[in-house]
Amino acid sequence: MNDAERAAALALLGAAPGADRAELERAFLRRNLALIRARNSADDAQRPALEAELAHLQAARAALLDEIGAQEKAAAKARLAAAASPAPADQAGQAATAPAPEGFFLLRFGDWRVNTFVPPLLLATVWLLHQTPLKFFLTGFHVWVHELGHAVPAWLCGRWAVPIPFGWTAIVPEYSPVVHWGLLAAFGALFVAGWRERKVWPMVAAVALAGLQFVMTWRLPEQTQEFWYGGFGGVGGEFAIATLFMMAFFVQLPEGFRWGACRYVVFFIGASAFLNIWFRWVDVYRGIEEIPFGSLIAGEDDTGGDMNQLMLTHGWTKFRIRRTYYLLGQGCWLALGLTWAVFVCRLNLLADVVADWWQARREPAE
Repeated sequence: MNDAERAAALALLGAAPGADRAELERAFLRRNLALIRARNSADDAQRPALEAELAHLQAARAALLDEIGAQEKAAAKARLAAAASPAPADQAGQAATAPAPEGFFLLRFGDWRVNTFVPPLLLATVWLLHQTPLKFFLTGFHVWVHELGHAVPAWLCGRWAVPIPFGWTAIVPEYSPVVHWGLLAAFGALFVAGWRERKVWPMVAAVALAGLQFVMTWRLPEQTQEFWYGGFGGVGGEFAIATLFMMAFFVQLPEGFRWGACRYVVFFIGASAFLNIWFRWVDVYRGIEEIPFGSLIAGEDDTGGDMNQLMLTHGWTKFRIRRTYYLLGQGCWLALGLTWAVFVCRLNLLADVVADWWQARREPAE
């Protein structure tokens, strides 16, 4: 593609020169949606021209993406060649001032190879580890996520909670304004950071968490709050929090949160905790294993255990316990699969298109 063809393709998409892959995709989606709306409202005489423009738009996008792919391959080969042969001394100054190459593709967000293949491969790796004696060394992750399952609802209800990764969470039952407003301030900081960097998903997460905090703090009666951070929260949190850990792998957080290689560690922890609790409750649901009464510290005779509280305090039956956690696990699998499909199909870019449209509406007309 020569300079004239590249400029024409960029003009057709409405993208700026030097746009990267993600920016090209957003520009294509904006222009494509506009043309589809125009085609649907046009008469029969105008429709063929719009159909032809849509075809040209598709061809321009494919050509630009192919060119970017070729540039990335050439840059990778150049980096390998530079690593194999050190630069001469007279080029040291040039090397020091040269722009840093784009990071390794496994650390980039939005790369289709990462979104498509890495999560299933990590899940398969964790499953294989669970079939070996090395599973014992992952127990600490499972216990920690379980205790987070008690602590997170307590925080959202405005209670002090300290999850101790030894099978116990210290929870103060009285409401604390410090916890409530401190957590709300953290959600606000996440929203502002996402707004400044035009990252939609952190903003959505901040609004959702703030709404959930409002409901759990001010709309739920105290007994219901105790249900969420008490009996139900431990195992329920192992399912839900572990799933959220894995789903967060796809989301690019604001720069201040340093969310890069750490997402692989978080996904690994979430996958380990989720597979452990899922396989256990599948056996419980099928009657192969008993419901885990008691607690980790005091043993099976502890009447203050999570399952004991569900039965003695909240009136749950054994059948309801088995069915609820089994259905919760299935729902988590469904949520994880839908998230994977959305990012693999790049439907998440529609959120960026909406953000760009909203930003353009707010900008004063020139």
